[in-house]
Amino acid sequence: MDKVAVVRSWFLPISETFIYSELVSLNNFTPIVCYKRRMNPEQFPFDSMFQFKTDEELKEILSEQKVDLIHARFGLTGAELLNVKKELGIPMLTSFHGFDLPTNVRTFDKYGGRLERLFQEGDAFTVTSNNMKKILVDFGCPENKIFVHHSGIDIEKFSFRTRKFPKHGVITILSVGRLVEKKGMKYLIKAFSKVHKKYPRTRLRIAGDGELRDELKAQVKQLKLKKAVTFLGGIPQEEVIKEMQKAHLFALTSKTASDGNQEGIPNVLKEAMASGLPVVSTRHAGIPELVRDGKSGFLVKERDTSAIARSLIQLMKHPDRWNKMGENGRKTVKQFFNTQKQIVELEQIYQTVINGQNSQGKEQSDD
Repeated sequence: MDKVAVVRSWFLPISETFIYSELVSLNNFTPIVCYKRRMNPEQFPFDSMFQFKTDEELKEILSEQKVDLIHARFGLTGAELLNVKKELGIPMLTSFHGFDLPTNVRTFDKYGGRLERLFQEGDAFTVTSNNMKKILVDFGCPENKIFVHHSGIDIEKFSFRTRKFPKHGVITILSVGRLVEKKGMKYLIKAFSKVHKKYPRTRLRIAGDGELRDELKAQVKQLKLKKAVTFLGGIPQEEVIKEMQKAHLFALTSKTASDGNQEGIPNVLKEAMASGLPVVSTRHAGIPELVRDGKSGFLVKERDTSAIARSLIQLMKHPDRWNKMGENGRKTVKQFFNTQKQIVELEQIYQTVINGQNSQGKEQSDD
């Protein structure tokens, strides 16, 4: 069985559960993890772990373990491993996920001129959306090296639940995401203030933590919404699942950050849709490749608080649409964003790269 080394400098932030899910779901490859810093071991237990500090230490690990393929998680990691890959002659697949796109000004600077070399010497690349593929091509990556590979979720973890208008009239809107600029939480909160004026018994619950926490809490206080908005902080996936089961609607109002940082296709949207939640989100990055406007939820322009509010109010006025939207969302995720299917496709990509047959990149999930 071929061996793949999954390399991630930090293993693993809570927000990167999708990396762990793919790692432990591999069937036809033996994975090892190479990392510099260990994080959240209780959340992400794994046996074959190898810590390195220098390129020399990593080369020794990869040689001793007889690795057949390097899977660099995030573009910056791929750029850092170019010399290791070249010296060992091991093929390398690099996965881009969002913040590592060269449209992000701060990230682009961190590449330090290595992006062109990465595109030339890297054997293949995965992106999570067609939008990301276009960005890489625009920055010089050969199109035939790029695979559109959607990260999947374990839909069995997210039980589908029929949504009904609550007898007590308290509608819960859930949002899950890091409290950073590109998640657009301040626009959601402003939109919620409009919703709350019309439906005072509505509640907003926000799961996630980040650098904007204090700023967002101050915004809630200023809008006099402290009794209606709850900040849950960073919570493990098990708690996210419970929140999704209790909620009636889901909202994620992502935007392009001022430095160019973008989403791929947020996994929390897939999880919410798998749970049967109608969603309100934005026409941002790869999100329209997941959410079908008017079918599984509503999509609005980035930063348009009035449109966000109108969409939420529209759903609240028409609870008879919740179930059909939930069913449509579950169907989309099951068909195109299911971990079991995506793992098969990822292993096909692995084998293609090892065989040196990636002369024609292709979209692995045609939706």
